[in-house]
Amino acid sequence: MKNQRPLDIYNKKIIPKIKEIDLFLKTNKVLDIEKTANILEISSDELLKILKTLNIKTIDENNFLKIMINGSSFICKLLRREIECGSPYFYTPKDLSYIYQLDYDKVFDAFNFLELKTITTSQIPSILIQI
Repeated sequence: MKNQRPLDIYNKKIIPKIKEIDLFLKTNKVLDIEKTANILEISSDELLKILKTLNIKTIDENNFLKIMINGSSFICKLLRREIECGSPYFYTPKDLSYIYQLDYDKVFDAFNFLELKTITTSQIPSILIQI
């Protein structure tokens, strides 16, 4: 992924995965180990360890995010960083750089180029295209 442009990663990996997780949660009430591990891109063993650590007996939509923020996959780590930033409505260059693991100077320059101090989720592609 290092050679891909940030906008490509966002459009081809992050957005589709978020949509896939959303649909998964809307269409499954009780989630099994194999399907949940697959959707989170972690092993069943890792998922079982997370469940044991969190003392969770049944996976459902109420504890899915709790499980997800403890996972080691790309999307799990991204969500954890998002939550660490307070799941902001308005993103600063620092937030965007940290959450998406982008070079801060490049993100800051993109914000400056577009004359923005903060952005919303819908504006993320506008920043990423500048990087």
